[in-house]
Amino acid sequence: MNVHSIQKGFDIPIAGKADTKVESAPEPLLVAVAATDFPGTKPKLLVKEGDAVRTGDPLFFDKKDRDTVYASPVTGTVSKIVLGARRALHRVEISPGATEDYADIAHVSRAKLGSTSREDLVRAIKQAGLWPMIRQRPVGRTANSDVTPSAIYVNGLDTEPLAADPVVACEGRRADLEAGIELLKALTDGKVYVTLKQGASSKDLENLPGAEEHRFDGPHPAGLVGTHIQCIAPMHSSETAWYLKAQELALLGEWVQSGRYPTHRVVAVAGSSAPNRHYYKVRQGAALMTLTAGKPLGEEVRVISGTVLSGEAVGGDGYLGFYAWTVTAIPDGKDERDLFGWALPQAGKLSTSRSVWSWLKPKNEYELDARMNGGPRSIVNIGAWENVTPLDIHPTFLVRAIQANDLEEALELGLLEVTEEDVALCTFADPCKIEVGEIIRKGLDLYEEEG
Repeated sequence: MNVHSIQKGFDIPIAGKADTKVESAPEPLLVAVAATDFPGTKPKLLVKEGDAVRTGDPLFFDKKDRDTVYASPVTGTVSKIVLGARRALHRVEISPGATEDYADIAHVSRAKLGSTSREDLVRAIKQAGLWPMIRQRPVGRTANSDVTPSAIYVNGLDTEPLAADPVVACEGRRADLEAGIELLKALTDGKVYVTLKQGASSKDLENLPGAEEHRFDGPHPAGLVGTHIQCIAPMHSSETAWYLKAQELALLGEWVQSGRYPTHRVVAVAGSSAPNRHYYKVRQGAALMTLTAGKPLGEEVRVISGTVLSGEAVGGDGYLGFYAWTVTAIPDGKDERDLFGWALPQAGKLSTSRSVWSWLKPKNEYELDARMNGGPRSIVNIGAWENVTPLDIHPTFLVRAIQANDLEEALELGLLEVTEEDVALCTFADPCKIEVGEIIRKGLDLYEEEG
């Protein structure tokens, strides 16, 4: 068995973990597909307000690749089109109807995967609205279909705080997972890797035919694909790797098996401010009120589509993001103040260092809020970032190179080995309150512009 042990990192013990019971959420009153979930695309609308759409009908396409469409996850009526700055498409909102009507979408059956050319298979996935599920490294955007990947990684573990467990989310989907692996094998000449948590048991995710299994043990970011790539098969500068979550693999396999657009997913609702902390089977893009007892949570609650490290704060009246498998609700804390602030020992506070006294008697769980506990300051190189980064990079010097717009030095320091999620812990651990992920994305955008 291939087992990798990660030493550097940090597990954030936030209170409010979802129990493993899976319930069916009610049908949402509103569903949205947000173009902002797909950075790097140039969306072109195909519908207008008042149009009737079926499940699987395209709502918009990418002007940079007209085969790539973004489909409706529900049958209903387009109720609102929300535009942002310079009239750029933000999202399409749909009011579900009383019945479900599936559109005839592009499809390649499991029996024909071996005889279908790679080009035709890629085109079918794009026209079915499923291509955005496959992303690539470097850069961390939707995969470039013009490049054949050196390998494809299926992530079957998630070490982010309160994140949905892929073992729970994929339970009972063995046939879909096997079909998904066959699909990925047809897209690459390299290997398909499945990564799982060491010690976890899953009859659905283990020993998938055609995939090489690797186990990971250790603190976060042991569950990130960037860590997996470095440990399993580090890429050369000319190589590209594709990746997706195990839950997304199951959805691709569902499309192969049924020929229909997959509409539902299993997400975890977690956090100390969540009214019900369970796993829910819910429609893609559902209004989050569907998962929070039918009403938006108050302003004193930070509602996140995703996890606290890599999700997006959307508010209680927001929608489930395309890549979100967790909904997190934690106290906002904006009106709270600590008596004497940092001047007290703060024995009940969580810290990655020993700057507070909680390390003398650590808790199993901490009820954290969204406060920064300070303002941005100049970067001070005290090793806080390096202590939580297992990747073979120097994050402090990398950030400085990007801020100086020195792309050549940033590339030499490992810019293409990381995305925002790989350095999210650096932001959490940083006493200088630097948004490290935003700086890394700035560097990657600069690379794309000049590449």
